[in-house]
Amino acid sequence: MYLVDYHIHTQRCGHASGEDREYIEAAISRGLREMGFSDHVPRFYQPKDTKTAITERGMNAEDLEGYVRAVSAYRKEYPELKIKLGLEVDFVPGWEKEIERIASMYPWDYLIGSVHFIPEWNYGYIVRETEHGPEEIYPEYFKKVAEAAESGLFDFLGHIDLPKRTFERLAPEVMAELHRELAERLGKAGAVIELNTYGIRGSKVPNAGLYPDEQLLRFCREQGVRVTLGSDAHRPQDVGADFERATELLRSVGYTEIVTFERRVAKAVSWE
Repeated sequence: MYLVDYHIHTQRCGHASGEDREYIEAAISRGLREMGFSDHVPRFYQPKDTKTAITERGMNAEDLEGYVRAVSAYRKEYPELKIKLGLEVDFVPGWEKEIERIASMYPWDYLIGSVHFIPEWNYGYIVRETEHGPEEIYPEYFKKVAEAAESGLFDFLGHIDLPKRTFERLAPEVMAELHRELAERLGKAGAVIELNTYGIRGSKVPNAGLYPDEQLLRFCREQGVRVTLGSDAHRPQDVGADFERATELLRSVGYTEIVTFERRVAKAVSWE
């Protein structure tokens, strides 16, 4: 199999543990063909209201240069594994120019576009939202994911149905319509999404499963949305975690290829 894990964090982000080499060696031991470090971007956005609390954490700006240098050095140290340089970037409407600036700073292999909060409400992590219920959260979250895809700023999108980590899904017919609408917009945008296994390990509600849901992934497949793989590892032992479940789902839905990236150029490869 040709499997990759493109969503791996480091302790630089402030909420991950373990040394960089432990992640690399875990990827090698799991038999992965490629891994990508994709730590959280240093926070570049500021709410208009300076009193607004910001709970999302990322690298310190002064750590960015060292992060890039380290990944470059690891490539030489571990030639048996393709190690990619990525960055997970918050999609915050109104800050597109800053995202473009960050994208131009270093030879990234890919940028993950992720929605972690709804800035019209607050800058707190969406899965800890308390002022809005799931009937508001799901439509607004999916809208922001679609906007991230349509911005053209990112190479693929992270955890596209993240709210289910905490919030119960809406009625089946409502979720189906929301999933269908999102998939259509992603397809029109030519988006790539990740099949992210973190929901299996880190959810607060039962049966959260992979991001995205099978139904949403099926709609994405129908709309020509391409897919890559990520564990969203914050510990070395989570690299490639639950990829058996991920490949089962890929096979079930009908994805025969995944997308790989190098210097922000996408390439489809057969994963089986």
